[in-house]
Amino acid sequence: MRQDLRSELIRLANHFGTDPEYVRAGGGNASFKQHDLLHIKASGTTLAGLQGEDLVPLRMAPLVDALVKEEQVDGGPVMVAAEKARVGDAGGRRPSVEILFHALIPDPLVLHLHPLVANAVTCNEQGRELTARLLGDDAIWVDYIDPGVPLARGIAAARQEFEDRTGAPSPAITMLGNHGIIVSGHSFAEVAERTNWLTSVIRDTISTSAASTSTQPPRDRAPNRDIPHLHALATHFRNATARTAVMHDADAFIAETSGVSAGPVSTGPLIPDQIVYAGSLPVLLRGDDDDDAVDKAVAQFRAAHGRSPIVAVVPQTAAFAVGDSEQSARNALDTYRDALRVARDADLLGRVRVLNERERHFIENWEAEAYRRSVAASPR
Repeated sequence: MRQDLRSELIRLANHFGTDPEYVRAGGGNASFKQHDLLHIKASGTTLAGLQGEDLVPLRMAPLVDALVKEEQVDGGPVMVAAEKARVGDAGGRRPSVEILFHALIPDPLVLHLHPLVANAVTCNEQGRELTARLLGDDAIWVDYIDPGVPLARGIAAARQEFEDRTGAPSPAITMLGNHGIIVSGHSFAEVAERTNWLTSVIRDTISTSAASTSTQPPRDRAPNRDIPHLHALATHFRNATARTAVMHDADAFIAETSGVSAGPVSTGPLIPDQIVYAGSLPVLLRGDDDDDAVDKAVAQFRAAHGRSPIVAVVPQTAAFAVGDSEQSARNALDTYRDALRVARDADLLGRVRVLNERERHFIENWEAEAYRRSVAASPR
């Protein structure tokens, strides 16, 4: 009996989208192909809440053409291709900006996620080597490439290289440097099994590496137990950034992972979604900073980066995040915690790789990501 691909895709999206180990907020995307149409998640909507009406139908031919044509277009080439491919009235919804790689992968179901465990490999200087060692010919590796047409062409090239080298079809798992994973298949069971398999292989490797490098039990400490002062510092940060809400954490995990040498603290972001929801870098504060000191730190950050910080860190003590609602502040803080964990685990496997200045500036200034952020912040 033929599977209902729409139902299979929604089941996949809801299953993995409700687990923060795999994706947060409006991150990730999903699609299914039927006949000559691609049905893909609208930008900014969530995998967790995906419903049939959230899928935007597009004709495949214009999307495939956009991968190979070099013609100059007025506007972003992905959105121009999407407009050419549009079927009927999209009701103001934009398809995911990653439509092109969904179109080029032949399997009918395509799921794109940002798993914390898998990103210890994708956000790693040794990511290509780790992928080959751990996943073999069941996965291909793609170095970080700017989203849109460049990324889709990079994935197409990696698939072709694999097929030329092995004489076999390209595998259903793609590891995207400093981004996430793509897993495809013909059914919920097939895609879920592949996703769970690669996650378990990498998780076991992280656990083994942690056990072999640990010379003493982990410290169960939170250096600053002065919770009233942390609340005051959080309030100062919220006021300095002129935001509505602020959240903060000061637990043992933050103490362990938020040292100044940690990549997400002082070097750069790990994946585009971190930039979208938590900003590229945090402002660094001291635990005893008063209002004036926080104001000065935020002003200096704004002058250096051209935008206010979303996250603040007191190294090895606390992390704060602001937003226009408690939900957006919490999501920003959780996204930043995810980055700290991925960086820690990446360093266990090799050495964490952060997005460089050019790469992060592209995301910071990309209109499509600003749109996705605005939709994700709006109530359904």
